[in-house]
Amino acid sequence: MPRVERDKIEIENMHSERKYGQELKPVEIVNQLDAISVTITDAPSPEQFRKIFAVFLLNTCRDTIITDHKKFSDQEIDRCIDQCFKGEVLPTALEAVNISWTVSGLDMIDTTHLIRHRAFSFSAQLHGDRDVRRDRVVAKPGILCNPALRERYETLCNDALKLYVDSLDSGDLNLFDARTVLPRCFEHFYMVRSPLKDLMGYCRARACEQLQPISDNVVALKLWLEVLKLYPWLKPHVDFRRPDMFYQTMSKKGKTSLFPPNDKNEGFDWHEDMFLHPIHRDEFPGGEKYLGIRQDIMAQIDAIIPEHHRE
Repeated sequence: MPRVERDKIEIENMHSERKYGQELKPVEIVNQLDAISVTITDAPSPEQFRKIFAVFLLNTCRDTIITDHKKFSDQEIDRCIDQCFKGEVLPTALEAVNISWTVSGLDMIDTTHLIRHRAFSFSAQLHGDRDVRRDRVVAKPGILCNPALRERYETLCNDALKLYVDSLDSGDLNLFDARTVLPRCFEHFYMVRSPLKDLMGYCRARACEQLQPISDNVVALKLWLEVLKLYPWLKPHVDFRRPDMFYQTMSKKGKTSLFPPNDKNEGFDWHEDMFLHPIHRDEFPGGEKYLGIRQDIMAQIDAIIPEHHRE
């Protein structure tokens, strides 16, 4: 088809805003751990949760199927839910509960960690089809608490953003190519759909305080807190205080690890020469920021009573 005049064709409004020529302001730099936010946007209600488990688990030995879960007693449903999470009955129902959630405050590295969880489904904020000149930078606490590093960091981020904007406004680069000049610390958000079984696996894996960065820890903590607000009876099944056993196993064999163990992981003989850093991650400047957030979220989790909710 040929090119036509503008008034000869109906064009929908673009999803992305044209920002060419707009004033460039200094980039906003925020503490990443404060910026991370998790929101559950869609999930079965507690009663729907109970129905899913009852229909999946309480029909298998019956001659005829019952689809009205109200015909089962509350005690039967409570028991089948608890047994399923303990691995005492078929685990299929764990995959039947799907939770949709959003997470913001990620940097580019965090997004690569998130999408490794292949049982999840994703929708991501665009950075190729969208002009990002007004996006924030999410900085690690260790950078922000060091005046000399922070000054250099701010200069780097602003210089990179100016190069990005200049290359677009001049018409010398397209959006796909211009984005490659930006550092990985600019903010991203994702929309996620997770089967409950895999969401729990994600929280357990990303809870590790030896092999995972603080941003992963905070996302996992905040996500699990939101899940428990909906389903408090799940509280015993993800333990953020447990030792990180994969780290211990790997470290004992002399495999590459970054940090010596923190208190909960001193379950093996070790020496500083086994690690790339001589002190634990949380002993670096800025580590108190993560520890404070962790303490606050764990206090909220501890206050949740792990009981079944019934209508």
